[in-house]
Amino acid sequence: MKVLLVNPPTDFSYSSIGISRPPLGLAYLASVLRDHHQVRIIDFNVGNKNWKNYPYSDFDIVGISVDTSRYLISLRIAKLARNRGAMVVMGGLHVSFLDKDALKSGVVDYVVRNEGEFSFLSLVKFLSKEIPFEEVRGVSYLADGELRRTPDAPLISDLDSLPFPARELLPLKLYREKMNGRLKTTLITSRGCPFNCDFCSGSQFFGVGWRARSVENVFEEMELLYKKYNYRALQFVDDNFTLNPGRAIKLSEKITKRGWDLIWGAWSRVDAIVDNPGMVRMMAKAGLKWTFVGFESGSQEVLNGYGKKAHVQDASKAMEILKENDVEVTGSFILGALNETKDMMKETISFAKSLNPNTAQFSILTPYPGTKLYERVRDRLLTKNWEMYTGIHPTIKLDHVSPGELRWLYIMACLSFYGRPEKVFENLHYVCKVLPSVSKFLASKLFFERTKLIFRFPFVC
Repeated sequence: MKVLLVNPPTDFSYSSIGISRPPLGLAYLASVLRDHHQVRIIDFNVGNKNWKNYPYSDFDIVGISVDTSRYLISLRIAKLARNRGAMVVMGGLHVSFLDKDALKSGVVDYVVRNEGEFSFLSLVKFLSKEIPFEEVRGVSYLADGELRRTPDAPLISDLDSLPFPARELLPLKLYREKMNGRLKTTLITSRGCPFNCDFCSGSQFFGVGWRARSVENVFEEMELLYKKYNYRALQFVDDNFTLNPGRAIKLSEKITKRGWDLIWGAWSRVDAIVDNPGMVRMMAKAGLKWTFVGFESGSQEVLNGYGKKAHVQDASKAMEILKENDVEVTGSFILGALNETKDMMKETISFAKSLNPNTAQFSILTPYPGTKLYERVRDRLLTKNWEMYTGIHPTIKLDHVSPGELRWLYIMACLSFYGRPEKVFENLHYVCKVLPSVSKFLASKLFFERTKLIFRFPFVC
């Protein structure tokens, strides 16, 4: 069968501000499917392809990767594909948890739930009459208007058994994100997270059990990226790359012994850094230049409410360790916990400035479907316009802060952090690069949504 895998476009062109990453989830699906079927990947976030006039009729199946904020545009793509004769399959975080809504839309034939490689493969095999439907796993569909779900597919216990992502099916030259001036690409070395924070759907999607590829398998992929594709900067996009410090150290030692001219980045947690300074030193020696750390809040009460299993007082120590090893830090901070007051949010803003990571990502607490938070706040939702679920819009009725106040606190967080003279100078190159695309975006919003301008501006901070 001919299968098209679609990465839908975002509302704001992140590629124009330097954020341009290949859709590895689709590349993994393709790597599993392509031994059996003809597969193509189309990423509407890069290049000049238009989703409205793409030749969907050339394919038997159109599979669409769906997250919450892109759900509505995914439905529009699905409608076009179905009208042109293709069967539509959706997968990804949003539809895994709201499969009934997608199927009831009338433009989706099947939903692949959770980890999709072998579930999607079993569905395609059924559709091509290779196996009976009883062997299909992890798929939802409608029968006589009623929701039906095949048994869940087991999580892939041996991630080494998966082939590497089919990067050759992606337009790699169009992904231009850089680290320290070097083109970089991404790779994934583990799935799942045991911390199961209230606001994170990853633990529900990939499981609370952490599954990791072997160091040897990861190193083999790194060697491929280094030698075949000539990347000299890599970014590990695991939810928690350092969950097993011994594994991180072992991989770092292999990189060091190989003597590659390589820099890289990874996500970590405050406790992993504080408890394992030797791990950080070894990683830095092996080329670690950047890490993303979820500090989230300056209030211990708020952290406890998130189920974060972290301590505010450890954050400064983590920053100290990272700075000692010349590792740049992007810190994540969240505003808008249910019982958070304005003073508590201002405390988090001050906390972010006192930690002073190289960059800060401020976001508004957002109840993505599939999270424990979503289940708790169903009766507090301000909107089910999924396009608003980007982390920059109020979507929950809070106890002490109005939506308008929360918007301004969010804006002031960004301005307060980046408006300091040293941060203006430090990020001057970035600001100059971003300004043209942001200005264009603002102009379009001003013309079409004048009254919503300040609320819909996607601050990338």
